[in-house]
Amino acid sequence: MYIKHIDISGFRGIHRLALSLKSNSVLIGENAWGKTSLLDALSLLAPSERLYQFSREDFHFPPGDKDARHKHIQIIFTYNLTQLDLDDTDVIELLQSVIISDEEAEDSNIYLSLQAELNIPTGQDVTTKRVFLDANGEEIVNIDVDTLMRQLIEKHPVLRLKDARFINKLSPSSFADKMSKTSGLDKTMTSLVERLASEPQSLSNHELKEGLRAMQQLLEHYLSGSGRFPKVLVSSASQDKQAWQSLDAINTIISRSSSRTVRMLLLSLMITLVESKNNIRLKENASPILLIEEPEQGLHPVNLAIAWGFFNQLPLQRLTVTNSGDLLTYTPIHYIHRLIRESTKVKAFKIKSSSFHADELRRIGFHIRMNRATSLFARAWLLVEGETEVWLLTELARICGYNLEAEGIKIIEYAQCGLKPLIKFAEQLGIGWHVLTDGDEAGKRYAQTVKSLIDDHDENRRLTTLPALDIEHFMFRAGFMHVFKKIAALPDSPKLPMRKIIDKAIHRTSKPDLAIEIAADAEQRGVEAIPIIIRRIYARIINEARGKAE
Repeated sequence: MYIKHIDISGFRGIHRLALSLKSNSVLIGENAWGKTSLLDALSLLAPSERLYQFSREDFHFPPGDKDARHKHIQIIFTYNLTQLDLDDTDVIELLQSVIISDEEAEDSNIYLSLQAELNIPTGQDVTTKRVFLDANGEEIVNIDVDTLMRQLIEKHPVLRLKDARFINKLSPSSFADKMSKTSGLDKTMTSLVERLASEPQSLSNHELKEGLRAMQQLLEHYLSGSGRFPKVLVSSASQDKQAWQSLDAINTIISRSSSRTVRMLLLSLMITLVESKNNIRLKENASPILLIEEPEQGLHPVNLAIAWGFFNQLPLQRLTVTNSGDLLTYTPIHYIHRLIRESTKVKAFKIKSSSFHADELRRIGFHIRMNRATSLFARAWLLVEGETEVWLLTELARICGYNLEAEGIKIIEYAQCGLKPLIKFAEQLGIGWHVLTDGDEAGKRYAQTVKSLIDDHDENRRLTTLPALDIEHFMFRAGFMHVFKKIAALPDSPKLPMRKIIDKAIHRTSKPDLAIEIAADAEQRGVEAIPIIIRRIYARIINEARGKAE
């Protein structure tokens, strides 16, 4: 069983949000766009001595206007039952009264709704209501809702790593600063060593123990909320490096193995550590849902890769919030969700793999996720044909006084990947875009591709076609002929055809170096030397990016 969908209305920083989740979902989005509020909503399903009661502070209000605080909260969690759950007689016996089966779709779900009302006259009294819903969204009556909700949480508790603030609110005595169950931890680690040692592999018992020590450090790091490893677990730099290397080797062995037993032992280690920091005992057959907030904090990129490898071995659902491009390189693109705040809601974007050919997904995965992962955080992409345009437009933007990085704009060349897949990808992830093409035959084909994907009235917003064969011919005619002649060593030569001068200049240097020379000349002459077409491109892409930031 896993949470496949969550609908939020009026809770904390979220006016409205609908988000579908996978077994491994990675969430990105700008500050104040609802990521923490989403984790807070999911944390309502954390194990606790008592079920959560909403307070006045939980009701959403528009930024800066607390008097406009909403009066209603509704959070609907949709659990999807797997075949394993349906074959589990204990699950069916406990939850059969709230399991909704759809025979046509061959699907079974549980719909849990948490609701709150703010007393309008006083603005102080808050009423909390918990209900299970049927297939029509109506309340299921004549059931013990609180008991069923506790049983659901016991079976699939939400565990939130890195940020214990909300868990503390749920259970004030939790996350005490002590290790009260070290004997259980020692037993689990010993069991792991024995189990791993029985697998065919080349690690020594010492290396296994060092790897497990790194696992312990890693989980302590996230449970502490401090962004640092506890000093008691870190001895020396050399030993710490060895521990991480051993953990990496263990990850490799487990990933090549089909042993579910080993993965369950790893999960047992994690649960034991959670319980060591928490006064709540989890059920032996519990299958937690793990929330990981900014796992990159405090970790070197190499260690982050190892840590991520460890989490990938755990047989449970995960939702990760990150600002790390490094982590996105390890994440298949269909697991990535982007949150964007719009005027009346927070909207979640993800790609539909079915709308891409396998070859397109491979090229996008290499071009964007592997080589330009930080571009997934951008508000808008300026799509250009090649490296020359990237260098030139980056430098000319600086001369014009634009900080493209601060505006959330990435310049991306499309010739190697293909223009159409990049545009589709940007659209599905809610990233704005504008395309610059040359005026030659290839450029005209690219322009036609853009036009086939947009409405006629969007052409100015989405497309600029240079009135020249390419960027070099355009800049030559736009007042930079002297730069080309200088680099071609032809300042005082008889008049030559433009093409020959450009070819000689490129032959003596390179297209990117030529672009840098043009930008340097423009900087000396001032903004007015930059062609108006280029300045209009900046205006359009900046408007696009700022529109995404509203």
